[in-house]
Amino acid sequence: MSTGEFEGLPGAAISLLKGGVGKSTIALNIADRLAARGHETVLIDLDKDGHMTTQLGYDDAYDRDTNLGDAVIDGEDPRELLIETEFGVYLLPSNDDLENVETRLKDERFADVKLRRNVVEPLIQNGFDYVIIDAAGGRGKLSDNALIAVQRVIIPLIPRAGSINGLNKMIGRQISPIRENIGLDILAVTPNMIRETMGQHNEHRILVENLNREFGSFVPKYAQIDPDIFDALDDPERSIDEVPKPGIRERTAISRAFKQGLPVSEFDEDCDQIPNFDYLADLVEEHSHD
Repeated sequence: MSTGEFEGLPGAAISLLKGGVGKSTIALNIADRLAARGHETVLIDLDKDGHMTTQLGYDDAYDRDTNLGDAVIDGEDPRELLIETEFGVYLLPSNDDLENVETRLKDERFADVKLRRNVVEPLIQNGFDYVIIDAAGGRGKLSDNALIAVQRVIIPLIPRAGSINGLNKMIGRQISPIRENIGLDILAVTPNMIRETMGQHNEHRILVENLNREFGSFVPKYAQIDPDIFDALDDPERSIDEVPKPGIRERTAISRAFKQGLPVSEFDEDCDQIPNFDYLADLVEEHSHD
């Protein structure tokens, strides 16, 4: 249970204040793992570009007149907007009008809790077990709504310059104020799209090493490395039996599955990264019922 004014609702937001880090892929695959366990799971595409919605093949839903904005602001029944996918997850699609919704929220009373009150709470009250939110890629009312709606966040980072700096800015500007005033749990900060082993100094190792040294308590087990291992890798007089390969690894199966509008389990059930998505789903389950 989160501390603060509200209790957290079952689910999590996948969020970072920039795009291109694999939020949609991770959100889809966590929702899939929850649904595979028999949970009625809703995946909300809150990205104004509708990347998830269109990638899953629901272009018509992205353009339809009655949309997510009507539910968020006007209180229309969100169940009327749900699409049941072929793999058992319910999608609440994005819409090309969400840019206007962002603007309208600035003039709404209690704007930051609109998604919670008008969408997530009704879904949970009407029998859905979990809500996974693919949050908007930039700072704004919709992004804040995503975090406040469920009060749990999973943050993906990819190996590129400025990733840790971007995380620190997000914590300072968005996460800490919400955490202090309402309540918000960071379930995980996960390295994503990792290709390299940790044997050489490159952006992949720098990201994983910095996360382990600075944010160790938030790093999932599949990405945890004892700092002594990094020291040993740099010491020519010490040997390591196996150079670790932490994080969610870049896999062709994951990207091909997403391009076909599928979670990776539907494309390649033997993909070695599925256990990592299961681990994140475990975190959502465990912390939703603390």
